[in-house]
Amino acid sequence: MNVQEYISSGIVESYVLGLASEEERKEFEQQCLQYPEVMRARSDFELALEKQAMQNAIIPDPALKSKIWSEIGEKGKVIPINEPVPVRKMIWAKYVAAASVILLIISLYWNISLFNKNQELKNNYDIAAGKIKEMEDDMEVLKENPNVKMASLKGMDASPQSFATVYWDTASHDVYLLANNLPAPPTDKQYQLWALLDGQPIDLGMLDYDVKQKKLLIRMKNAQKAQAFAITLEKKDRSDVSKPQGDMYVMGNL
Repeated sequence: MNVQEYISSGIVESYVLGLASEEERKEFEQQCLQYPEVMRARSDFELALEKQAMQNAIIPDPALKSKIWSEIGEKGKVIPINEPVPVRKMIWAKYVAAASVILLIISLYWNISLFNKNQELKNNYDIAAGKIKEMEDDMEVLKENPNVKMASLKGMDASPQSFATVYWDTASHDVYLLANNLPAPPTDKQYQLWALLDGQPIDLGMLDYDVKQKKLLIRMKNAQKAQAFAITLEKKDRSDVSKPQGDMYVMGNL
């Protein structure tokens, strides 16, 4: 844990408000001596609490002072005055109470934020789990279908580490792509899948690459006939998409 994380952990507030354990107090005092940032955070919090208490302090009515002096002048009585409570003690009592309210609000906000974050993570997990389950179901269907042929597309010179898999249904002509390992393309480019027949490329569609969807089964254009499949990296929005112009990343025969 670095210094900023230590300060943000709430130890400063716990120490100043007297809520820290003996071990935490000793550690905090040692950190104050070692790190000026910790000492500064302690001073800032103490000043903030004192300022808050002073802003909420009740100022006696000036009329009360006049009345007291009037009573003394008329009757000559000695009015006993209770021993004053130390100002420092009153101030601390007030800003400890104010700080308790502040800490309660911070705690509520933190718990709500944490709940919302956990809910968001759970939703994302459920979505991802649903996609994986859907892909697994599709894979089972493809594996059990005797008409489906698989092509393993290996990395070419442009990207030797790349790898993809194509499933082609020879009866329905459906084509599914599994982008096992393709690097994220530049923002001005995108991948394109091709069927190869007698050395001629046939466009099977552009791949809208999304890191979150990587390794999921993607439905592409149908292929009536094919001997092999390949993926190239092409410029976006080019006028002619019927012929490959970019580097070939992967290719594989049936």
